[in-house]
Amino acid sequence: MNIILSEIEKELPVVDKTDYRSQNNSLFSQLHRTCIVIDDDPTGNQTVHDITLLTKWDVETIANQFRKQNPIFFILTNSRSLTSSKTSIIYNEIISNITIASTITQRRFSIISRSDSTLRGHFVEETNALQKAKKYKDAITVFIPAMFEGGRVTVNDIHYISDSKQLTPVNETPFSKDHSFGYTEANLVSWIIEKTKNKINSSEISTFSISEIRTQSIQQLSRKIIDLTPNTYCIVNTLNYSDLDKISHALLKAQKAGKTILFRTSSSFVPSYIGLITKGLLKARDFIADLPQNGGLLIVGSYVQKSSDQLKYLLKHCNPENVIEIDVHQALNEDTSTYIKSIITVINNQLLRHNDIVIYTSRKLITGKNTESTIDIASKVSYLLTSLIRKISTRPKYILAKGGITSHDIAVHGLGMNQSNVLGQILPGVPVWEMGNETKFPKLPYIVFPGNVGDEKSLHTITQKLS
Repeated sequence: MNIILSEIEKELPVVDKTDYRSQNNSLFSQLHRTCIVIDDDPTGNQTVHDITLLTKWDVETIANQFRKQNPIFFILTNSRSLTSSKTSIIYNEIISNITIASTITQRRFSIISRSDSTLRGHFVEETNALQKAKKYKDAITVFIPAMFEGGRVTVNDIHYISDSKQLTPVNETPFSKDHSFGYTEANLVSWIIEKTKNKINSSEISTFSISEIRTQSIQQLSRKIIDLTPNTYCIVNTLNYSDLDKISHALLKAQKAGKTILFRTSSSFVPSYIGLITKGLLKARDFIADLPQNGGLLIVGSYVQKSSDQLKYLLKHCNPENVIEIDVHQALNEDTSTYIKSIITVINNQLLRHNDIVIYTSRKLITGKNTESTIDIASKVSYLLTSLIRKISTRPKYILAKGGITSHDIAVHGLGMNQSNVLGQILPGVPVWEMGNETKFPKLPYIVFPGNVGDEKSLHTITQKLS
């Protein structure tokens, strides 16, 4: 049932407007550690800027980041596109390699397991793998799925999607019907119990209400955190960055006092925790030269309704000659070599004519008999899209990829990315990367547009900004 946001706000204490963000920056520095964000798809850097992104996690790669004493870096796993068993293997490998690299370099670390603000992902497999590590044997797991840039907030332990006027419980949205990660609960206590199949019960889950966060002192909040029983979960309610920055400050205080904390969050927590100062939205001139260039390339693979709505609006404003629909059924059932070759010819020609090209997968979602076969189908579609990128010969002015799995696979398997740098955001929640020197197109601006972010016009808005 939808509720009115303004009515909820009337019932809550006034917001604590203290500038905890800048204090968090100082306090995080005092911990003398690196924050590693292990991200289950490439969209979690949608709230940060000037931060390194890695797609490799061997010991030496991680140790190099530790030796530089980088305050933060991301490891992009793309595990949301994988089976649960593969996800467990990857996360066990990552935490093992982090631990070894930490021992080699004597650099301490914190881990944020970043996942989707609409509660999709391998929650159990990823947290279980990290919780088994020696470092986290007595940890509490703090759960904060808020992502304000996309209207994701938590009030009274219920996770909502907000449109600035009303709140819709997340279990009443299409995201809860996800073919791989569906769920029935919006109350996060009940959601954890549901996802763990009753292996965690309510007595093992504590919460911080918004009223507590706004009215209690940092000392009171941090003391509650310190007193939490090891190996339990803690849910944090937040409605805005003021709430989040304050509880982040209390969490940092608790860590400084010796409390071991594993974080399972969405993307808004990351800048709050490290005290990253907000940067304004990027303009095209910030990452695209003024010199005449080839056209841009937009690839839409996400099937969530928001993506389809954005694509539909964009296509109304496009020249049909600059639009290519990928027939997914054909791609799955026929030899695609001739099909791909014909598309590549069109892409190269149009880019050279300075035309922006839109490539999208046909909108009818094809699923398998179970989660694993559905993921396999998605992988085959992704392979086709990455084949296009590998084989085009013309450098685009930019590439925009719509959807988490799509953007990861194009970056890694299409462009050959090992490392890149997130420059900032072109729209709220839409990051821009600069591709590394090892990639097919070094220094290429790469726009990662999450499937569940923005309004109907957002995709078109970006193309206008870049034209």
